[in-house]
Amino acid sequence: MSWILASDVDGTLTGDQQSLNHLAPRLREMQDAGRLFLIYSTGRRLSQIISGFADEGLPQPNAVICQVGTEIYLPPYREDSRPLESWRERLLAQYRRDEALVFLEGIDGLALQPPEFNTELKTSCYLDGCPNPEHAAAEIIRRVQPASDRYQAVWSSGRDLDILPAASGKGKAIEFLIKLREMSSDQVIVAGDSGNDATMFEHFRRGVVVANAQPELLRVAEQMNHDRVFVASLPYAAGVEEGLEFYGVLSS
Repeated sequence: MSWILASDVDGTLTGDQQSLNHLAPRLREMQDAGRLFLIYSTGRRLSQIISGFADEGLPQPNAVICQVGTEIYLPPYREDSRPLESWRERLLAQYRRDEALVFLEGIDGLALQPPEFNTELKTSCYLDGCPNPEHAAAEIIRRVQPASDRYQAVWSSGRDLDILPAASGKGKAIEFLIKLREMSSDQVIVAGDSGNDATMFEHFRRGVVVANAQPELLRVAEQMNHDRVFVASLPYAAGVEEGLEFYGVLSS
């Protein structure tokens, strides 16, 4: 494979159907030629990715990292597919959901996300009902810090907070996957739009931040060298395409 693209989905590839329709066949052509290994790294569940193939025109990837880096799936993709067991066992060794829930106790206005987004390895809530969501997020992050060898709190989009195993997250999951497939991190380009994408940019030296990115990811981009992160002038899939052209993956 010449390149590995590890991209978020919502707000990165999706958000503007016309631009996704333009990018998708270019990605498929590279996959078919053996020049691209496509990874989706997303907060979605696998079933939402599968429905996106037909409903949104998402090209079928070579691997899927779901639930903010806590589950990895390889083809074929089915509703009853099981996540990669070696990754699951690694994370379960340090994570207990009942302990993770303690970090959320007493936060005024906090609401747990629906059950399908709360798993044995991911404890997720909404903070947009809190009087001050940023303050609430900072308080939870402060609580988690003493246990940072086992847990991490990920804040994104001014609404979503996830408590995950310390060994998980999008960046570490991609790293695990490419080592499993005996590929090189030098081949990786990441793309994202929100705070839960930040670890992808921290782990790999080429990244694309789409123009519609949330402030928390733009702050991360500002702290990195400009040769490491390309901040697109276009939003959604058009921004991803612009970044791939910048890095020479696609011809402009």
